[in-house]
Amino acid sequence: MHRRLTALLAAPLLAVLAACGTVAAQAAPQPPPSSPVPEQSYWPGQEALMDAGARVDEVAPGRWPAAYAGVALDVPGGRLLIYRVPTAGMDAAVRALAPAVLVDFVDATYSAANLEEWAAKVRDDQAFWQQRGVTVHSVGTDFGRCVTVGLADPQRDGGKLLARYSKAALCVEQGYASDPLTAN
Repeated sequence: MHRRLTALLAAPLLAVLAACGTVAAQAAPQPPPSSPVPEQSYWPGQEALMDAGARVDEVAPGRWPAAYAGVALDVPGGRLLIYRVPTAGMDAAVRALAPAVLVDFVDATYSAANLEEWAAKVRDDQAFWQQRGVTVHSVGTDFGRCVTVGLADPQRDGGKLLARYSKAALCVEQGYASDPLTAN
């Protein structure tokens, strides 16, 4: 009985192994394509949105420095999102820069230029804050809204930053030390 059971269990395994061997023997290696195959987007229209966004982001900061706050893609929605301080004539001109895609405008309180100016002040003061025991992990911007400052202890140190940069729009948040990725 034991031999019969072993034979019954081993027979399908041998059949599978034999089949694998014949398939591998029949499949000849294929040479690589002569030229790379272009990568296809998973979202229809993604390339058009990316091209339009790049075009707007190239022109808008120089043409409307006091109004332009940034560009983002809503790929699933098939729309280009333009963050801007409402300014006469800007919407029509931006639509003309990106005629092949849908464009939505998002009202912003501050331009990218304003926010970057404030962010640069915070970045330039890193040593100042370090001398006072305040650990600033990150400084960035949130489209048209504020300069984001990631602190090790925002509860303790947030008020100090807000007092020093009273004219700037700051969003103080919990920050974390970055761990650089290595190639190894």
